[in-house]
Amino acid sequence: MAVRAALLLGVLLLSHRPGDTAILEANGNLSCRCLKSTRAFIPPEKYSSIEVWPVGSSCRRLQVVIKLKSLKRVCVDPDTAWVKKLLQDLPRLRKKKAPR
Repeated sequence: MAVRAALLLGVLLLSHRPGDTAILEANGNLSCRCLKSTRAFIPPEKYSSIEVWPVGSSCRRLQVVIKLKSLKRVCVDPDTAWVKKLLQDLPRLRKKKAPR
């Protein structure tokens, strides 16, 4: 019986391919909110709100979602220069809009 168990374990170890890990990682992005993102500039006067979803176990990339006044949600590429600037300015903008 121990020989069969050792043989089965050996077959399982030999049949494991590194490519299988990549498939699991790709499937891990099923909970990402943004399937596609745009690099196109969106004027701030069209914003209703900004949502920033950090990297986590359910999605392996930073996601930035801009909700427009028209109630449409747009995912923007966080690596775009204007989005990086927006993210830098976000704490200052939040203080400016805070009620006094």
